[in-house]
Amino acid sequence: MSDFFSCFDWDSFLMNSFVSFIFLIISILISILAIPHFTLKLLKKKRKKFITTKISYIIQEFCGFIEKSPFKDKELTSEQLSIYTTKKDLKNHKFIGIIDLNLFIEITHLKIRKLILSKFQNLNPDEKFDLVTLEKKRLDNLNTKLETIIGFHSLDIDQEIISDVSQLCVEIRAFEIKYKYNNSIDDLIEQGIAERTGVFGTIEISNIYKLILELFTKLLSLKIIDVEIEKKE
Repeated sequence: MSDFFSCFDWDSFLMNSFVSFIFLIISILISILAIPHFTLKLLKKKRKKFITTKISYIIQEFCGFIEKSPFKDKELTSEQLSIYTTKKDLKNHKFIGIIDLNLFIEITHLKIRKLILSKFQNLNPDEKFDLVTLEKKRLDNLNTKLETIIGFHSLDIDQEIISDVSQLCVEIRAFEIKYKYNNSIDDLIEQGIAERTGVFGTIEISNIYKLILELFTKLLSLKIIDVEIEKKE
């Protein structure tokens, strides 16, 4: 046994141990630094795809809502926006929707609000109530879909966008409360005792459209979205 230790190459042993220790330290550092880096990079790449998908859902809901809006005229619809996910990500590049409004022109937003108020002003109370009721149903539907998107997929959407969508949903809820005031004299109207002289909710509809158009424009301006503008013949 003593011969073994006396003949043992301690210098080589210590050198190998030292080298092994160095490689161990390097391996630990690589594990600590490199693996999380590439893992986060992969997760970020996958999350980007989900973000694009959820934003596309919101844009599609806005497209559907705006296209069925009764507050448009020939001048406002002279241009068409075709909306896609960015071509920079060809693998996930896809068509999202079309709207007949150029939201990138700021005056368009003002003209729509003016058109809304003007249209209500030119209607008698009963016609005004019917139009407000129609818009309430459309806004209820939009609100439900938006709340579903941000409720189930909030981790995949930017917090600022979630905040903007949430604010829009709050305004729609507030409008619904204001709308109920219109029903306070329904019984009297049905009995022929009273007539409708005014309608609650017209200003709120104009304000909600303002929020929708602003948020819609913000979404279309994101780097993950491409927009093609065409003049309509």
